[in-house]
Amino acid sequence: MPSSVWNRLLLRIARLWDSLELLFRRAERETREVEAEVRQLGLDLLDKVDDLPFVPQLVPMPPLTNQYYGHGAFMGAAPALLHDERWRRILAFLMPDVFWEVQEVLKERPEPGVLIPMFENNPVMCAYGVWYGSQRRKGRTDLHPNDLAGVEWDIFVEDAQITVFEEKVLEKEDAQDLIRTVVDRMVIAHASTADTVQEAAGVCQYEDVRRTPKTRMGGVQADAWLDLFGRALRLAEAPDLMALMADYAKLPRYSEQEACMNHCFRDPMPVELALEPYRRMTGRAYFSIVLEIKSRRSTPAFLGAMVRELNRRGLHVAAVCSFDPSEVAGLSSVPQQVGTALLLGPREIRFFHWAGEVQAACDRGEVAVGQSLLFNGASLLSLGQEKDAPYLWDREVIEELDSYRRNFGLHIGLYVQEGDCDHAAVMLLTELVRRYPATFELGFAWGGLLDEVTIPHDGRDRRGLGSQALMRWVGEGPWKLRRGEGVSEAGDAE
Repeated sequence: MPSSVWNRLLLRIARLWDSLELLFRRAERETREVEAEVRQLGLDLLDKVDDLPFVPQLVPMPPLTNQYYGHGAFMGAAPALLHDERWRRILAFLMPDVFWEVQEVLKERPEPGVLIPMFENNPVMCAYGVWYGSQRRKGRTDLHPNDLAGVEWDIFVEDAQITVFEEKVLEKEDAQDLIRTVVDRMVIAHASTADTVQEAAGVCQYEDVRRTPKTRMGGVQADAWLDLFGRALRLAEAPDLMALMADYAKLPRYSEQEACMNHCFRDPMPVELALEPYRRMTGRAYFSIVLEIKSRRSTPAFLGAMVRELNRRGLHVAAVCSFDPSEVAGLSSVPQQVGTALLLGPREIRFFHWAGEVQAACDRGEVAVGQSLLFNGASLLSLGQEKDAPYLWDREVIEELDSYRRNFGLHIGLYVQEGDCDHAAVMLLTELVRRYPATFELGFAWGGLLDEVTIPHDGRDRRGLGSQALMRWVGEGPWKLRRGEGVSEAGDAE
């Protein structure tokens, strides 16, 4: 090749390299600017954390003895978190997008019932519930063995990945790499009612949920969730909160990404490191989760592989829950190994809406002997006639339920919709579980604090029905089998 041609070629290569280097430098500068904006947003909000137009009423109650898990990752304690100066700052720093939206919404409607759903499955909210509970549980001897069996994770995965997994299983191919990707990218989120309906109709909502803001029933990708959870606990016990925040502020974060990753740290801590403060605070050997499967085409084989992968990462799966028992059938036989600990398979839990649904399903032969189940505890309460007793135990239904429990060997627990459950209802359900531990072995999956409720009784019916109240009128199952669809007004107070 003539030297002149060679020189021209080298010159073009040099110019191309200079152009690429310029682009790289520009991209790096823009990335630094974006990351600086993210850091500044979190720090700026620290000046505004005391400006929230919301002062919660925290009503004390006798401590719960069997809080099977923190429903919604303790979302019912959201008002209490915002009432705590330190935790307001932790939330604003770690999840500035959440704090900003909460601040805006509360300007219009400063109500606990509006606030609580904005925190469902939130990792900082969960860290607060764990931190608070660990302090209140110290030295107690009245706790049930099933108390705090795990923390709830509602999860969404991609349908296409389930399909590929099933194909690999049929072809007897190794699907381990695929399952690792599934767990890497699964989203911990409840999702909106519209998403839930579409998912049930066969339309995968995984990508939509990834884009949904965290405060609107969206969520956080699993690795980022554990990272934020661990950082929140570290900040909670830090001798110098602002110093540790300053260290974290130097770390790069995502910005303008999908909502489930926006403002999350780019390099999440290893799981072992993220969960270290949890083990220290609670004295538990491992972090246990209660999975509720929101992706409706999941199969037992797929979920079993997920359980093993979560175990490999150091997480214990206490239970797997679904309204459809076929999704979780057989998972209890999947042994778990977390580190060197050999553990039993996850408990298979079937969800129902009401006590009457449980009774009807048993009568139809649709409930297996020994089934574990949870339903909305509001269906065990009747409206009272006295101002100081707005609700009453529905004794007849409770007694009938216990007879089914004995005949079928059932393991029963309760939940409620925390954003619509007041102090009077929580008190009754807490006492019910405490007084009848054999009937309610799985306790009360209360998503609030052990000894405080944030919604005082205001004369309205707030038994914890939430939007589930509508299901009585659209054929979603009997409210109370022995008393028809109406709510009994009868009952006696203890």
